[in-house]
Amino acid sequence: MVLPTTFQFSQSSLQDFETCPRRFKLRYLDRLRWPAVESEPVREAERLAQLGTDFHRLVQQHVAGLAEEVLSQQLAESDPALQTWWQSYLQHRPTLATGTRLYPEMQLSVPLRGCRLMARFDLLAVQPDGRFLIIDWKTSLHKPERDTLARRMQTRVYPYVLALAGAAFNTGQPIDPATIEMIYWYPTSPDQPEHFQYNAQLCRRDEEFLSSLIEQIKHSAQTTAFPLVEDKKACTYCVYRSFCDRGQKGGPVAELAEETVGELDLSSLDWDQIAEIQF
Repeated sequence: MVLPTTFQFSQSSLQDFETCPRRFKLRYLDRLRWPAVESEPVREAERLAQLGTDFHRLVQQHVAGLAEEVLSQQLAESDPALQTWWQSYLQHRPTLATGTRLYPEMQLSVPLRGCRLMARFDLLAVQPDGRFLIIDWKTSLHKPERDTLARRMQTRVYPYVLALAGAAFNTGQPIDPATIEMIYWYPTSPDQPEHFQYNAQLCRRDEEFLSSLIEQIKHSAQTTAFPLVEDKKACTYCVYRSFCDRGQKGGPVAELAEETVGELDLSSLDWDQIAEIQF
């Protein structure tokens, strides 16, 4: 088995491989659509997924210039939780300097080890002082510990891709990694965003780590060696758990601590209208 020439790695696919190589194979290479749910009860999981989609769309519209009053009026008959999240956003969203250039739903990609590595930012904010903020709206029920977020693939991939592919936002000049900051913002913890400052040392570290991981995946594809993860806890919220004989029922939504619930399905957003910049 060889990776398709058009295959693009993302933080999600790399995270899946690191969590369980078999999940990566089933989802991205075999493209297996398995009729199972990630969490239960199903209706609550679906409600939270829709809630996350609606919140992302709402913030995207606000960043694009729609007035707060207009958007607030549209929420009059919506899920009360969405109204609460919206008010949390209005009161506690990250503070940006006057004159900051905003790029919502921006996609960038860079070449790495003969493949492409892609990142899709919820919001890229270019401040007048030359600093670059990558803001990610997280709609999971529980805010993970900072150490958990620091280990997430997204915290490595997004700043790295911007550092290498962001010259278009910096008058054509390479971006100094030290001017990049990653911010995770949670409507459930609106006054407790997590900030991760980037620098050149982290950029070199991430390039080595991501290069090694991609080479490992390419080797696995050649040898068809995609083993199941040993720790079955990772299977609790995986749709392939019954396919792999790792259980039938999905994990309880109320105990899901990772950034899965509320961000399961953003398919209703018009990704075709989102530009991609390649380096």
